[in-house]
Amino acid sequence: MNYIPSSCGLFGIMRKKESGKIPGSIPVKCLDYIRYRGSDKGSGYASFNLNDTNSFTVKIFYNDEEEKLRTLLQEHGIGINSSYMEKGRSIKSCCYDIAFEDSRSLDEVNAALWNEGNGRLYSAGKSLLVYKGVGYPDAVGDEYALNEKNADMWLAHTRQPTNSPGYLPYWSHPFSTFNIAIVHNGDISSFGANREYLKSRGVTSFVGTDSEVIAHIFRELIGEYDLITALKIMSGNMDDPEIRYKTRGCVLDGPYTLIIGYDDGHDIYMIAMADRTKLRPAILGEDENNVFVASEESQIRIISPEAKIWTLEPGSFFISSMRNGIIKYGRKNLKTRGKVHKIKKKGIDARNIEYNRLDSEIIRFMDNSVHINNVAGHRHIGITFPDKHRNITLYGNAGNCLMNLNENNNVTVRGNVADDCCDSMSGGMLKIFGEAGDVLGQALSGGRIYVEGNVGNRACIQMREYGSSIPCVVINGKFDDYLGEYMAGGTIIVLSNSSRNFGKYIGSGMLGGKIFIRGRVKSQNIGVQPSNLIKSGMLKALKIAGIIENAQYNKMMKENFIDIIRELPEDAQIYARKYYSGHQIPDYEYRSLSSGEKHDLKSIIHDFDSEIGKNSLKYLNDKFTVIRSRKV
Repeated sequence: MNYIPSSCGLFGIMRKKESGKIPGSIPVKCLDYIRYRGSDKGSGYASFNLNDTNSFTVKIFYNDEEEKLRTLLQEHGIGINSSYMEKGRSIKSCCYDIAFEDSRSLDEVNAALWNEGNGRLYSAGKSLLVYKGVGYPDAVGDEYALNEKNADMWLAHTRQPTNSPGYLPYWSHPFSTFNIAIVHNGDISSFGANREYLKSRGVTSFVGTDSEVIAHIFRELIGEYDLITALKIMSGNMDDPEIRYKTRGCVLDGPYTLIIGYDDGHDIYMIAMADRTKLRPAILGEDENNVFVASEESQIRIISPEAKIWTLEPGSFFISSMRNGIIKYGRKNLKTRGKVHKIKKKGIDARNIEYNRLDSEIIRFMDNSVHINNVAGHRHIGITFPDKHRNITLYGNAGNCLMNLNENNNVTVRGNVADDCCDSMSGGMLKIFGEAGDVLGQALSGGRIYVEGNVGNRACIQMREYGSSIPCVVINGKFDDYLGEYMAGGTIIVLSNSSRNFGKYIGSGMLGGKIFIRGRVKSQNIGVQPSNLIKSGMLKALKIAGIIENAQYNKMMKENFIDIIRELPEDAQIYARKYYSGHQIPDYEYRSLSSGEKHDLKSIIHDFDSEIGKNSLKYLNDKFTVIRSRKV
């Protein structure tokens, strides 16, 4: 198979209380399906089997005589009850059922192993066993014969190394410590601060990858706080100022998605987290037997075609336990993605076509109209299509980079679409009878995109227009954060009523074009506004300077910054501008549409209704929140 370097890939699956154990072949299959996200530099798996025994198992990569390792354990007060060996392709693994009194003794052993350069303790827990190595997902699965193993929960990871080497399994995921395992996609830019915090707590030995600190941070927090509080701290959502200050070194920053597996002695948990701007994908799912976390929807669909699927909200977390089911869905006002539409026309069967070869296959057989069936995460469809005004229909779920650079071709998707769709599209039409992922329509400069369902994070960023080419996007559902960020032209229309919890930071950095959102949008969700602390300081300064009266001060203290700057007297604007850039906060109105706006939008919405099968023209008489660039 031909691979193009991508990013890491994740998968997690947990059985429900009344369901049977999950065969190890399942995580291997679902991870290997997206092997193009990783490389031959590392893959790994973690299994959890909740039990009532007192046995505690550690697994140690070791490249010296085993007797020396036994002596090291005994010197640190660790007794060995039983043992077995796993012989990997690159290094042997010594596995022990142990007894110990102080958990820090295992940290001391790990530090000694790493300092001597001959090993690493990489798995530790009562219910947890980690299997990781150097190679693609199927090779590592075969190495440990995972098809012969079963578990209550599995985590899986395929690696594209960015911050550490890949020639030994030390650096492969999962990373583990005391009944905890994590897999991670992205970069933890707070790694330095996180590591310093851990050193202050006595954890001093690290293999050098940013991912490893996550497991240790979680271990420290869960020993002191409840699960929800620990996750709020890690995700930067802690409200309590005292706790926030005390644990400031535990906040994760940077682009990341991660899965945590955790055994508290009574139950096992599967947790997913995404950064506040959600720069890495996170797909969640559930069927009657299992709960899922994945990098791509296709990983879930290949084993559960009818599963309910949704995406993780930016900066949020998902929690599920085996005994109690889903505790936090990771999204407010949850609406699951639609199922794959049934095939109605004969055409190209994508099932046996490589993930990045479908584009060329379509071109080889393409006439004026073509149907492609069984699309399941195939990437880069349409990137090399010629400018031929052809009609393409996809049945299934399209992968990343659908119709990027499209000119004049018309594409219909009977299913959902992954991230980075229609990047730099300059003409034609895309109709999505389902949901769209993150970064839909980046740098869109022409054509139309119609979405029947919801769209993800950063839709329509850097959208622009040239001359008479005015792009348009119509969204029938809701959207996540940063809609229309750095928008310079074109029209975005959102037809769902805004009371359904739309995203934040709408129109931030906006330079041109207009966004029409049906209903009233909360003003604090428009643009990137200064904090309440900054707002308070500015207003106090203006009051002390005699620029605003006390009554104005008291009124404005209750308002959002975007509303305050509209009310400030002209001589105060020069001071306010010190706290925000000119285009950081757009302007907005909540009102009925003007006759000219109704005229302009009528043809767009009529076309949307005709193509998608809706009845939306009646909404033109409703009030809209109209967002545009601010005059500076």
